[in-house]
Amino acid sequence: MNKQSFYIALLAGVFALASCQDKDWAQPENLNTEPPYGNNNLVAGPSITIAELQTQYASTISNNSYKQITDDLWLRCVVTGNDRGGNIYKEITVQDETGGIIIGINGSDQGASMPVGQKLLVKLTGLYIGGYGAQAQIGALYNGGIGRMELSEWADKEKGHVRLIMDGTEEAKAFGAMKVDTIDFDASKSMAEQGGKVVRLKGVTITGAGTQIMAPNDGSVTPVANCIERDIKGGNAGSNCVLRTSTFADFKGIALPKEPVDLYGIATWFKGKWQILVRTETDLTWVK
Repeated sequence: MNKQSFYIALLAGVFALASCQDKDWAQPENLNTEPPYGNNNLVAGPSITIAELQTQYASTISNNSYKQITDDLWLRCVVTGNDRGGNIYKEITVQDETGGIIIGINGSDQGASMPVGQKLLVKLTGLYIGGYGAQAQIGALYNGGIGRMELSEWADKEKGHVRLIMDGTEEAKAFGAMKVDTIDFDASKSMAEQGGKVVRLKGVTITGAGTQIMAPNDGSVTPVANCIERDIKGGNAGSNCVLRTSTFADFKGIALPKEPVDLYGIATWFKGKWQILVRTETDLTWVK
Protein backbone atom coordinates (compact mmCIF):
# COMPACT_ATOMS: atom_id res chain seq x y z
CA MET A 1 0.00 0.00 0.00
CA ASN A 2 1.41 3.41 -0.96
CA LYS A 3 1.40 6.36 1.43
CA GLN A 4 -1.65 8.04 -0.15
CA SER A 5 -3.77 4.90 0.07
CA PHE A 6 -2.74 4.42 3.69
CA TYR A 7 -3.96 7.90 4.67
CA ILE A 8 -7.26 7.41 2.83
CA ALA A 9 -7.85 4.14 4.67
CA LEU A 10 -6.90 5.75 7.99
CA LEU A 11 -9.36 8.62 7.49
CA ALA A 12 -12.11 6.19 6.52
CA GLY A 13 -11.55 4.30 9.77
CA VAL A 14 -11.69 7.50 11.83
CA PHE A 15 -14.96 8.55 10.21
CA ALA A 16 -16.42 5.08 10.74
CA LEU A 17 -15.45 5.19 14.43
CA ALA A 18 -16.93 8.65 14.86
CA SER A 19 -20.13 7.48 13.20
CA CYS A 20 -20.43 4.56 15.61
CA GLN A 21 -19.79 6.84 18.58
CA ASP A 22 -22.45 9.28 17.38
CA LYS A 23 -24.91 6.43 17.09
CA ASP A 24 -24.10 5.05 20.54
CA TRP A 25 -24.39 8.41 22.29
CA ALA A 26 -27.30 9.87 20.35
CA GLN A 27 -30.29 10.98 22.42
CA PRO A 28 -33.15 8.47 22.15
CA GLU A 29 -35.77 9.67 19.71
CA ASN A 30 -38.63 8.87 22.10
CA LEU A 31 -37.17 10.61 25.16
CA ASN A 32 -39.79 13.38 25.12
CA THR A 33 -42.74 11.04 24.69
CA GLU A 34 -41.51 8.19 26.87
CA PRO A 35 -39.45 9.56 29.78
CA PRO A 36 -37.36 6.99 31.66
CA TYR A 37 -39.17 7.55 34.99
CA GLY A 38 -42.72 6.70 35.98
CA ASN A 39 -45.62 4.92 34.34
CA ASN A 40 -45.83 5.96 30.71
CA ASN A 41 -49.04 3.96 30.24
CA LEU A 42 -51.18 6.30 32.33
CA VAL A 43 -54.04 7.98 30.49
CA ALA A 44 -55.75 10.81 32.34
CA GLY A 45 -59.32 10.57 33.58
CA PRO A 46 -61.38 13.22 35.42
CA SER A 47 -59.07 15.92 36.78
CA ILE A 48 -59.26 17.70 40.12
CA THR A 49 -57.41 20.77 41.36
CA ILE A 50 -55.38 20.89 44.55
CA ALA A 51 -57.87 23.35 46.06
CA GLU A 52 -60.80 21.05 45.23
CA LEU A 53 -58.94 18.07 46.65
CA GLN A 54 -58.20 19.85 49.94
CA THR A 55 -61.79 21.05 50.20
CA GLN A 56 -63.14 17.56 49.62
CA TYR A 57 -60.90 16.13 52.36
CA ALA A 58 -60.75 19.20 54.61
CA SER A 59 -61.89 17.49 57.81
CA THR A 60 -59.55 14.54 57.24
CA ILE A 61 -56.59 16.88 56.85
CA SER A 62 -57.39 19.18 59.76
CA ASN A 63 -57.96 16.23 62.11
CA ASN A 64 -54.60 14.66 61.22
CA SER A 65 -56.45 11.66 59.93
CA TYR A 66 -56.26 9.87 56.58
CA LYS A 67 -58.50 8.48 53.89
CA GLN A 68 -57.93 6.45 50.76
CA ILE A 69 -58.95 8.11 47.52
CA THR A 70 -61.34 5.72 45.79
CA ASP A 71 -62.78 8.02 43.12
CA ASP A 72 -61.27 8.13 39.63
CA LEU A 73 -59.35 11.38 40.11
CA TRP A 74 -56.28 12.77 38.39
CA LEU A 75 -54.04 15.67 39.35
CA ARG A 76 -52.06 17.84 36.97
CA CYS A 77 -49.35 19.70 38.84
CA VAL A 78 -45.83 21.13 38.69
CA VAL A 79 -42.92 20.22 40.97
CA THR A 80 -41.82 23.16 43.14
CA GLY A 81 -39.56 21.43 45.68
CA ASN A 82 -37.52 18.23 46.00
CA ASP A 83 -34.50 16.78 47.81
CA ARG A 84 -31.91 18.45 45.62
CA GLY A 85 -30.67 20.73 48.41
CA GLY A 86 -30.83 18.09 51.12
CA ASN A 87 -33.47 19.94 53.15
CA ILE A 88 -36.62 18.26 51.85
CA TYR A 89 -36.53 14.60 52.79
CA LYS A 90 -38.29 11.83 50.87
CA GLU A 91 -41.05 14.05 49.54
CA ILE A 92 -41.77 16.54 46.82
CA THR A 93 -43.92 19.65 46.86
CA VAL A 94 -46.22 20.38 43.94
CA GLN A 95 -48.52 23.21 42.92
CA ASP A 96 -51.15 24.04 40.40
CA GLU A 97 -52.87 27.39 39.93
CA THR A 98 -55.12 26.78 42.94
CA GLY A 99 -52.83 25.50 45.70
CA GLY A 100 -49.89 23.42 46.88
CA ILE A 101 -49.53 20.01 48.52
CA ILE A 102 -46.85 17.56 49.67
CA ILE A 103 -46.42 14.12 48.14
CA GLY A 104 -44.53 11.66 50.36
CA ILE A 105 -42.29 9.18 48.51
CA ASN A 106 -39.99 6.73 50.25
CA GLY A 107 -37.08 7.21 47.89
CA SER A 108 -34.00 9.39 47.59
CA ASP A 109 -32.59 11.52 44.78
CA GLN A 110 -36.04 12.61 43.63
CA GLY A 111 -34.59 15.88 42.36
CA ALA A 112 -32.80 14.03 39.58
CA SER A 113 -36.01 12.45 38.28
CA MET A 114 -38.42 15.28 39.10
CA PRO A 115 -36.63 18.64 38.96
CA VAL A 116 -38.34 21.88 39.89
CA GLY A 117 -40.61 22.83 37.00
CA GLN A 118 -41.34 19.26 35.93
CA LYS A 119 -45.00 18.72 34.99
CA LEU A 120 -46.67 15.66 36.49
CA LEU A 121 -49.81 13.68 35.84
CA VAL A 122 -50.77 11.87 39.06
CA LYS A 123 -53.34 9.08 39.35
CA LEU A 124 -54.83 9.69 42.78
CA THR A 125 -57.03 6.59 42.87
CA GLY A 126 -55.70 4.19 45.50
CA LEU A 127 -53.40 6.70 47.19
CA TYR A 128 -54.09 8.21 50.60
CA ILE A 129 -54.59 11.81 51.61
CA GLY A 130 -54.37 13.15 55.12
CA GLY A 131 -52.93 15.68 57.50
CA TYR A 132 -49.46 15.56 59.03
CA GLY A 133 -49.53 18.22 61.70
CA ALA A 134 -52.60 19.44 59.74
CA GLN A 135 -50.46 19.95 56.62
CA ALA A 136 -52.08 18.31 53.60
CA GLN A 137 -50.12 15.36 52.23
CA ILE A 138 -50.63 12.63 49.65
CA GLY A 139 -48.97 9.28 50.29
CA ALA A 140 -49.64 6.00 52.07
CA LEU A 141 -50.40 4.73 55.55
CA TYR A 142 -47.60 4.71 58.11
CA ASN A 143 -47.93 4.00 61.85
CA GLY A 144 -51.62 4.79 61.83
CA GLY A 145 -51.30 8.08 59.96
CA ILE A 146 -50.41 9.60 56.63
CA GLY A 147 -46.86 8.83 55.52
CA ARG A 148 -44.74 8.13 52.48
CA MET A 149 -45.67 5.68 49.75
CA GLU A 150 -43.06 3.24 48.52
CA LEU A 151 -41.12 4.36 45.47
CA SER A 152 -42.40 1.34 43.54
CA GLU A 153 -46.00 2.41 44.14
CA TRP A 154 -45.23 5.89 42.89
CA ALA A 155 -42.98 5.28 39.90
CA ASP A 156 -43.33 1.64 38.78
CA LYS A 157 -43.30 1.48 34.97
CA GLU A 158 -46.50 -0.57 34.86
CA LYS A 159 -48.41 0.14 38.08
CA GLY A 160 -47.03 3.50 39.20
CA HIS A 161 -49.15 6.57 39.92
CA VAL A 162 -47.07 9.20 38.13
CA ARG A 163 -46.32 10.11 34.56
CA LEU A 164 -43.82 12.81 33.64
CA ILE A 165 -45.27 15.22 31.11
CA MET A 166 -42.58 16.56 28.82
CA ASP A 167 -42.68 20.04 27.31
CA GLY A 168 -43.55 20.09 23.62
CA THR A 169 -45.85 17.06 23.77
CA GLU A 170 -49.60 17.01 23.24
CA GLU A 171 -50.08 16.11 26.89
CA ALA A 172 -48.29 19.27 27.97
CA LYS A 173 -51.00 21.31 26.26
CA ALA A 174 -53.54 19.99 28.76
CA PHE A 175 -51.75 22.05 31.40
CA GLY A 176 -52.58 25.19 29.49
CA ALA A 177 -50.93 28.29 30.93
CA MET A 178 -50.62 26.86 34.44
CA LYS A 179 -48.86 29.41 36.62
CA VAL A 180 -47.22 28.52 39.91
CA ASP A 181 -45.70 31.88 40.73
CA THR A 182 -44.10 32.64 44.09
CA ILE A 183 -46.49 34.43 46.43
CA ASP A 184 -45.77 36.80 49.30
CA PHE A 185 -46.06 34.98 52.62
CA ASP A 186 -49.10 35.89 54.70
CA ALA A 187 -49.25 34.43 58.21
CA SER A 188 -53.00 35.03 58.35
CA LYS A 189 -53.74 32.66 55.47
CA SER A 190 -54.98 29.14 56.06
CA MET A 191 -53.04 25.98 55.32
CA ALA A 192 -55.24 25.34 52.29
CA GLU A 193 -54.47 28.79 50.92
CA GLN A 194 -50.73 28.77 51.45
CA GLY A 195 -49.42 25.41 52.67
CA GLY A 196 -47.16 23.63 50.21
CA LYS A 197 -46.60 26.77 48.12
CA VAL A 198 -43.40 28.66 47.29
CA VAL A 199 -43.43 31.89 49.29
CA ARG A 200 -41.39 35.05 49.68
CA LEU A 201 -40.68 36.57 53.09
CA LYS A 202 -39.58 40.19 52.81
CA GLY A 203 -37.41 42.19 55.21
CA VAL A 204 -37.28 39.49 57.89
CA THR A 205 -34.76 38.78 60.63
CA ILE A 206 -33.65 35.22 61.44
CA THR A 207 -32.74 34.58 65.06
CA GLY A 208 -31.90 31.67 67.32
CA ALA A 209 -29.55 30.25 69.92
CA GLY A 210 -26.30 28.37 69.47
CA THR A 211 -23.72 28.73 66.73
CA GLN A 212 -24.99 31.35 64.31
CA ILE A 213 -25.22 29.22 61.22
CA MET A 214 -28.40 27.82 59.76
CA ALA A 215 -28.26 24.30 61.20
CA PRO A 216 -25.35 23.65 63.57
CA ASN A 217 -24.70 20.08 64.65
CA ASP A 218 -22.01 20.89 67.19
CA GLY A 219 -24.02 20.64 70.40
CA SER A 220 -24.63 24.40 70.66
CA VAL A 221 -28.33 23.74 70.03
CA THR A 222 -30.24 20.47 70.17
CA PRO A 223 -31.70 19.30 66.83
CA VAL A 224 -35.27 18.02 66.74
CA ALA A 225 -35.70 15.22 64.19
CA ASN A 226 -32.29 16.24 62.75
CA CYS A 227 -33.53 19.80 62.15
CA ILE A 228 -32.90 23.22 63.65
CA GLU A 229 -35.68 25.79 63.87
CA ARG A 230 -34.89 29.51 63.79
CA ASP A 231 -37.45 32.19 64.59
CA ILE A 232 -38.36 34.46 61.70
CA LYS A 233 -39.40 37.93 62.83
CA GLY A 234 -40.36 41.25 61.31
CA GLY A 235 -41.33 42.01 57.74
CA ASN A 236 -44.27 39.88 56.68
CA ALA A 237 -43.37 36.89 58.88
CA GLY A 238 -46.13 37.27 61.44
CA SER A 239 -45.72 35.86 64.96
CA ASN A 240 -45.64 32.08 64.45
CA CYS A 241 -43.13 31.40 61.71
CA VAL A 242 -39.82 29.50 61.80
CA LEU A 243 -37.07 28.58 59.40
CA ARG A 244 -36.63 24.81 59.57
CA THR A 245 -33.31 23.46 58.28
CA SER A 246 -31.98 19.92 58.28
CA THR A 247 -28.54 19.27 59.72
CA PHE A 248 -27.98 17.32 56.49
CA ALA A 249 -28.86 20.23 54.19
CA ASP A 250 -26.20 21.28 51.70
CA PHE A 251 -26.41 24.85 53.04
CA LYS A 252 -26.53 23.97 56.78
CA GLY A 253 -23.26 25.83 57.46
CA ILE A 254 -24.24 29.16 55.92
CA ALA A 255 -24.03 32.04 58.40
CA LEU A 256 -27.24 33.70 59.52
CA PRO A 257 -27.58 37.27 58.25
CA LYS A 258 -27.33 40.04 60.81
CA GLU A 259 -29.53 42.42 58.85
CA PRO A 260 -33.10 41.97 57.60
CA VAL A 261 -33.23 39.97 54.37
CA ASP A 262 -35.63 38.47 51.88
CA LEU A 263 -36.10 34.71 52.07
CA TYR A 264 -37.75 32.14 49.82
CA GLY A 265 -38.97 28.62 50.54
CA ILE A 266 -41.89 26.22 50.82
CA ALA A 267 -44.48 27.20 53.43
CA THR A 268 -45.66 24.22 55.48
CA TRP A 269 -48.04 24.14 58.42
CA PHE A 270 -47.22 22.02 61.47
CA LYS A 271 -49.24 21.97 64.67
CA GLY A 272 -50.11 25.64 64.78
CA LYS A 273 -47.05 27.27 63.24
CA TRP A 274 -45.60 27.98 59.84
CA GLN A 275 -42.35 26.25 58.90
CA ILE A 276 -40.38 27.59 55.95
CA LEU A 277 -38.34 24.98 54.08
CA VAL A 278 -35.51 26.39 51.99
CA ARG A 279 -35.00 24.25 48.88
CA THR A 280 -31.49 25.14 47.74
CA GLU A 281 -28.95 27.86 48.44
CA THR A 282 -30.53 30.01 45.71
CA ASP A 283 -33.50 30.64 48.05
CA LEU A 284 -31.13 32.53 50.38
CA THR A 285 -30.90 36.02 48.96
CA TRP A 286 -28.02 37.10 51.21
CA VAL A 287 -25.67 34.43 49.82
CA LYS A 288 -23.59 35.84 47.02
